[in-house]
Amino acid sequence: MKGAFNDRLSESSKRSGSRVVLALDFSGPHAGRLRAAEKVLTATKKEIAAVKMNHHLLLPFGLEGVRGLVRVCRRAGLPLIADLKVNDIESTNMNIADSLLAYGFDCFIANPFVGKEEGLGPVIERVHEKGGGVVLLVYMSHKGADEGYGLVTDSGKPLYRIFAERARDWGADGVVVSSKSPERIAEARKIVGKGCMIFSPGVGAQGGEPETGAGADYLIVGRSITEARDPAGAVRNLNGRR
Repeated sequence: MKGAFNDRLSESSKRSGSRVVLALDFSGPHAGRLRAAEKVLTATKKEIAAVKMNHHLLLPFGLEGVRGLVRVCRRAGLPLIADLKVNDIESTNMNIADSLLAYGFDCFIANPFVGKEEGLGPVIERVHEKGGGVVLLVYMSHKGADEGYGLVTDSGKPLYRIFAERARDWGADGVVVSSKSPERIAEARKIVGKGCMIFSPGVGAQGGEPETGAGADYLIVGRSITEARDPAGAVRNLNGRR
């Protein structure tokens, strides 16, 4: 049912005193990525609220290959989010969701472009039945985000507002809105309410600041932590602790 993932994430956040979601987005030679990811995860697991994993690890290693990282998250009680920006027909989306949940992921990020009917609607219902979560993209953090998510439709609304409305109406667990766009975060909050979490990427390497993402529930941070000499210290700084 909806809320199970939110509850687990909230409990993890309270336990660690953190609103940072660690993005394990490692580049460089493939041979060293898993080892580097586990090192940073082990160093920061008591300081973070959750973990996000995307194509940097899932594409070269697959679900079987990241089992070790999943185990670390499980033992630490850290919710695990798959950032695959799921955007396909219902049957494919359903297979993605079932596979991710079966391999220990708690939630995944999806793109609302695909629509509800025979797209994401039934998938969200299935995931909630299994205690998982679905987060929808509303506004991304790269420079070209406004070229897509900012497009104004015939209704006079930009796509990001429509996507926030879809998150609310479809029963999504959260939305992704860039930390570099505090006004978009504020708009999204008015639309989705307090029951739908806002995850905000873009802090650090992409130019965003923790302060500009203050209206979000959670900050998604990668390189500012993974490339730091002291990853745990970097997380503490993001959480306002020294």
